[in-house]
Amino acid sequence: MRPLTPDRGRVVESHQIARAAFVSALVFAVIAVGWSVYVLVAGGSWWGPLHSFLADTVLLAISGASQMFTITWSSTLPPSRARVSIQRWLLIVGVGAVLVGVTLEIPRLVWIGGVAAVAGVIVLAWNLYTAVRRSLLRRFDLSARFYLTALAAGAVGISLGTFMGAEPGSSAYATVRLVHANLNLVGLVGLTIIGTLPTLLPTTAYSRAVSSGEAVVAWWMASVGAVCIVLGLRLPEMVGVGVTAIALAGVLILGGILLKLWDKGRHKLTFLQISAGSLWLVGWGLTQGVAVLISGTMVPFSGWTAAVVVAGVGQVLAGSLAYLIPVLKGSPFVANRGIMESRGWFPLFTANGAALFLGVGIPWMAVTLLGLWVGDFAIRVFRVVLGHVGDVVAPSEG
Repeated sequence: MRPLTPDRGRVVESHQIARAAFVSALVFAVIAVGWSVYVLVAGGSWWGPLHSFLADTVLLAISGASQMFTITWSSTLPPSRARVSIQRWLLIVGVGAVLVGVTLEIPRLVWIGGVAAVAGVIVLAWNLYTAVRRSLLRRFDLSARFYLTALAAGAVGISLGTFMGAEPGSSAYATVRLVHANLNLVGLVGLTIIGTLPTLLPTTAYSRAVSSGEAVVAWWMASVGAVCIVLGLRLPEMVGVGVTAIALAGVLILGGILLKLWDKGRHKLTFLQISAGSLWLVGWGLTQGVAVLISGTMVPFSGWTAAVVVAGVGQVLAGSLAYLIPVLKGSPFVANRGIMESRGWFPLFTANGAALFLGVGIPWMAVTLLGLWVGDFAIRVFRVVLGHVGDVVAPSEG
């Protein structure tokens, strides 16, 4: 292996940050699956497995990917290893404490865990801000703004969730839950995805970033939308306004990319999965926003909500990992990417088919297709991970 130049050292460090975060995310994903099996067999609330997946698996994945993308695409130096480690452990311990505290009804533990989790989000935001500030390149500034707006929404959303977990009998519980859920799902997760699309989606189509003026408009819409969701604490209908604004921001960015790159990306699985997942999410966001705007209350959980989690969040995550895993693994990059991209019709059919069967209420078909999709993805990952160990590969910086 060649000696590391300063630039290669930066790339290696960003990959190490991502790997550590993804491994931690995997641990909580396993916990979520095990907890789900327990709920199916013994009964109980789905709050635990849902929050194990969304609050730690997804948030840790966001932590690792956002820092990797920011360091790589901004061509900047990474934060100190100590600060990166502290940030990751604040999330791990914080959310873990909340899960235990709510389950065992220990309010003090919930408060301690919630404070630690919010601190982890704040430190992550500081890591991203300082990384971009040190860069002489301005090409990733807009995506960084989306990330920082998403993390601000997440900090408020987690704070409200902590209040709900520690004070479940509060008279304001229903309103706080409405704002909490949408700040975290639409604000934190949604804005992170929207902010990543202008760089990641063109990269999967072997192209440079193509977003322009519409991305700037989208950021302003999304920022106003996040503020509107917070204002929902006083006027619940404002949550509907905010969610609709963020969904329309997603339509602007996704539409701009697809119009310019469809011919290049339509034969590539990662491009199609991220695009399909994003379409599910913006469609759900528009529907959710209008429904909340009309009713001013939480939209009941339904089969279509579960469908969006599978085909929306699931496909974006799967498509992103299908790109990132070969990058993190290194050479032979082309062969590894070929493994993740081959037989693209199968994951697209099983993922979207499972979601449709969830929506129309045929769970056994949904579970069957979901199992086939997850199994196929796991086999691809194992083939890549257990293959040849080679040099580090940097994500495309186009």
